[in-house]
Amino acid sequence: MKRIIFLMVVLFALPSIAQEHVNTITVTGETEKVVEESGYTILVALQQILVFEGQGEVEVSSVENVKKNYIDKLNEVGIDFNQFYRNTYYEFAASYSATRETQYYYFQTPNKEDVRKILNVKLAGISIADTVINGGKLTNEELASLTKKAIDDAREKAIIVAKKMNKTIGEITAIVDNNTDEQYVQNYGTSTLQSHAVTVSFELK
Repeated sequence: MKRIIFLMVVLFALPSIAQEHVNTITVTGETEKVVEESGYTILVALQQILVFEGQGEVEVSSVENVKKNYIDKLNEVGIDFNQFYRNTYYEFAASYSATRETQYYYFQTPNKEDVRKILNVKLAGISIADTVINGGKLTNEELASLTKKAIDDAREKAIIVAKKMNKTIGEITAIVDNNTDEQYVQNYGTSTLQSHAVTVSFELK
């Protein structure tokens, strides 16, 4: 009876044992997508103005005065400051290195001309902390289509490598796809291309 049970255990284990010893080749496949701009986010820093006098610094203009002057300048170019939102979280993060009272505000717009208007406003106590080009989100259908192209690229690579080893590839045994629906444009807009890569394992025969 024990012999029969042992044989049954071995028979059931054989498929998994065989699967563990399947030779595979793992490669990374890539494709690229063009990221379309969906809008812009500008982070503006408003700081009190200080000057050195004697042995210390003296306030020339408070943050509130700087903000008032900034509002007037924005009105001149057709931008409403009510469209700016205070970013207190950024203030908390930057507070450890701040040497003067600072307020941060962000402005979001789909209009490139609005960005140019804001960047052209030059005023004491005002600086642009960051400008971000926003990319839209991909749909699941778009993600799947890109992944398919990346898998095809991985297959071509795997075939070439296998051939150099005098081998061939078989079925896909695993796919690792860590891509998300987020899109981004590289800093300063140097490129609107974004890579879409997946790692694919094939049987190696």
